[in-house]
Amino acid sequence: MSDPDEDLVQRGRAALALARSQMPLLDGIQREAAESRPLAGHRLVGCVHLTKETGVLVQLLVASGAEVAWTGGDEVSTQDEVAAALAVEGVRVFGRRGMTTAEVGEAAAEAFGAFSDGPTMILDNGAHLIEMAAASLDRHPQLRGATEKTSEGSRRVRELGATIDFPFPVVSVNDVVTKWEVDNTYGTGQSTLDGILRATGMFLAGKRFVVCGFGHVGRGVALRARGMGARVVVVCRSAKTAVRARLAGFEVLPLESAARTADIVCTATGRPDVVTAEHLDLLPSGAVLCNTGHSTAEINLADLQARTVSTEQVRPHVRRHRLDDGRYLDLLSGGGLVNLDAAEGNPSEVMDVTFANQALVTLGLGGRPDRYAAGVQDVDAAQDEDVARRKLAAMGVRFDGSDQPAGTTRGVGEDKSA
Repeated sequence: MSDPDEDLVQRGRAALALARSQMPLLDGIQREAAESRPLAGHRLVGCVHLTKETGVLVQLLVASGAEVAWTGGDEVSTQDEVAAALAVEGVRVFGRRGMTTAEVGEAAAEAFGAFSDGPTMILDNGAHLIEMAAASLDRHPQLRGATEKTSEGSRRVRELGATIDFPFPVVSVNDVVTKWEVDNTYGTGQSTLDGILRATGMFLAGKRFVVCGFGHVGRGVALRARGMGARVVVVCRSAKTAVRARLAGFEVLPLESAARTADIVCTATGRPDVVTAEHLDLLPSGAVLCNTGHSTAEINLADLQARTVSTEQVRPHVRRHRLDDGRYLDLLSGGGLVNLDAAEGNPSEVMDVTFANQALVTLGLGGRPDRYAAGVQDVDAAQDEDVARRKLAAMGVRFDGSDQPAGTTRGVGEDKSA
């Protein structure tokens, strides 16, 4: 990015300091890793929403000895003040808030190519960089490992792993309890409702709230919406998730039925074309459309635009689409991530746990590259337990196993098994 102005830098530093004060796990891991510097000599490229919380992770990586290039990888999630503060600290930052989808891809490609000798490690959110690496493995012989932190990205990584022999570990940090429960369910559940309420100012109690998807994120949104008095309907494509939703006490319907009486439709699947023409034609006038899945593709914006005769920005994050049949629909955040655009994303305390997992795997790959075998891998159970213990210790919670110390994950610095 170009040289940032001083006011932007100072605001970014203040935001990072605030986030750090609420992220004791990352702060503690940074103190450990700053001494041993397990990432010295490594070139890290990241493509993760560039919020103040991500900025704390980036500072940890730099303190651990790495050179770092970073991009937010999303149209609306980058906090420009955080990007400015990191840039003056020597991080190579690409992208900005308010990019087009094409510009997002360009920024990811620029970050991936930031180092003349290529990256040695990747930290990903949606498998953007991992896909680039998979398409050119022969040109990146120095790649030592990669991590992916999202549900959709982990699915994509496993698809790639079924056809490609990765010569380095690609570790999914999504599929562990300390990530999906804290982040996906409780964190995104809260921040999604926060985004909807900030965007619309609406009264939620009594509203017909349709949640598309009942994975970890959808479950969190459904629980939070019900807790605020909404009448929640869950839409599922999988029989297994439909059973879970029904036994959790939610009404389960096909979207074709649920759409007819919906006040709010929130997609949370990580898959494209969840809401398409057939559903748009059924929604009552005034219905709110929003997305908290991975990308803008969950709501088919081309289908919406084809029915739109005019639009009006009725609130900063609410675009009213007046349709050719006289109805109107309110689209939040342009179909992008409502929790990151209209609100501030997951709370710092939540991202502390997620990024602790991603940081520990990355530091472990730097200090002990044999810790994970080549190919697609899951975070080992010992780290999941370690992160849970760190979180409980930070919360001041004691339990029957509290006498066993936290912070014993191997790979941060020296080999603790020796």
